[in-house]
Amino acid sequence: MADTLRDRIFDGEIAPGSHLMEISLATELGVSRTPVRGAMARLADEGLLVYLPNKGFQVRRFNAKDVHDAFSVRATLEGMCCRLIGDVGLDGTALAQLTAMLDEQHELLHHTGEWSEGRGARWQDLDQAFHYKLLALADNRWLTEAVQRASQLPIIFDSKLRPHNREASMLLHRHEQALQAFAEHCRIVEALGRQEAAAAEVAMRDHVNANRDLLVLYLSQKNPTRVRALV
Repeated sequence: MADTLRDRIFDGEIAPGSHLMEISLATELGVSRTPVRGAMARLADEGLLVYLPNKGFQVRRFNAKDVHDAFSVRATLEGMCCRLIGDVGLDGTALAQLTAMLDEQHELLHHTGEWSEGRGARWQDLDQAFHYKLLALADNRWLTEAVQRASQLPIIFDSKLRPHNREASMLLHRHEQALQAFAEHCRIVEALGRQEAAAAEVAMRDHVNANRDLLVLYLSQKNPTRVRALV
């Protein structure tokens, strides 16, 4: 039940600021009020809902500061992920897997023809897979869950962590941006291959913070006064 409500919030079916009514949601979903109440309490714990005394649960309104702060946390956590991998070192299989991922990214980015929305979406899939592979290599459940929670930003992403609209998608996945991200991926893997944990940590932190700054810039174009202090 919590997964259903979470997806509807991320996908924009339930708008920010909406008040959630147990009875109407239970009727709509064909369940009793008990699982709905439990799901809303869980989403409140995750930060997607807020509880207002005498009013019930409301979908939280996210803003540019939330994006800035969440990505700053992600930068620290994913940097830590690379440090953990670098401290232990990559075996031959893991290094070969990461190198193959970079090869696939390179092929997509340097393929002849116009950079299209479809290729941008494919880049997003490859980029996500790269980050998830590093988390898997770090082999730390708590770290993975913390990164996933810091990624929950319905102001930008849907339930599949794709940008909500064409404008945001084009900003994040334009060719120049993808080329820069690919170069950063290469620096991360090179540092890990040399077992330079500190360098890998810094490279990943800088990589995530670059996306943070890009997204804050995107939001500043929508509401400059609220995010001026963040850029």
